[in-house]
Amino acid sequence: AVEYVTYTTIGISALPALFNSLFPLEWDPNFIDLDIKIRDINRRNKFVRKLFDDYQILGWFTSVENNSFNEVCLFDKQTNSEGIKLIGITNRADKQYYKDSLQKLKFFLPQSFYDRTLIELNKHSTFPTDREGTYKKHKRYVNTCIKDYVEKGMSKNEAKHEMISLRTQLKI
Repeated sequence: AVEYVTYTTIGISALPALFNSLFPLEWDPNFIDLDIKIRDINRRNKFVRKLFDDYQILGWFTSVENNSFNEVCLFDKQTNSEGIKLIGITNRADKQYYKDSLQKLKFFLPQSFYDRTLIELNKHSTFPTDREGTYKKHKRYVNTCIKDYVEKGMSKNEAKHEMISLRTQLKI
């Protein structure tokens, strides 16, 4: 659950807001995602159980502590093992490493995600623009970075993988 993406491709976790909406009696405006993920195991287990039992949600995809890195957390080993193939740990020398990246994931996000992200992106623009215009500017920046990486000796495939983010994957 990523609430929105910032101009610098940082994903802002929606886990605290989701927890607060599911458990309004425990609402805390100061929650951060670590409060849900690891600081209180009982809170996390209750949250996961509610998502799993009431909404049949088998896991989440979110940012790692509101950063540009992402994580997947799967709740039910038996249910997930029926639909997911575990691939052994790969390294950068293995071509499969680049195929197992963020580029392979499909996202089905609510319009509110795109609306909030566009608001955040427009904070860095002197002229408000639409999602497509914002992405074109970002794509030019990404292509420049890829070109620089290639000039420094990285393969084009490695350079593309280095620049993949939620913004590039979702074209926002």
